[in-house]
Amino acid sequence: MSNWFTLSVVGLALALFAISLAWAILHNLREGQAFRAQLARRLERLRLQRLMRMLGLDPGRYLHQERIVDVERHMRACASCPETARCDQALEQHQPDAVADYCANYPELRDLREKGKQPS
Repeated sequence: MSNWFTLSVVGLALALFAISLAWAILHNLREGQAFRAQLARRLERLRLQRLMRMLGLDPGRYLHQERIVDVERHMRACASCPETARCDQALEQHQPDAVADYCANYPELRDLREKGKQPS
């Protein structure tokens, strides 16, 4: 009788653990998707996204593959850039390489393109 009781308690504990683990994983996935969607919305408001597209990079893939700390750094650099007029002019003229002299993000984006990490 005591073996049956012990096995029942262990079985119930394992079942509760499995359910809790599954819930935690699903919750984490939903939170991650919401966070990436928020990043995508923030990226859409920046010149960075236009530059990326002109360089042949997929912003969605970029958000998925790159480290969040790097994405945040790129976004901060773009948002605080003092060269917005020059950047707008280069992007309007479809000359993304013209920003190379003053864009803090250009070297890393160029490297991503050259590595083929982000096929267009």
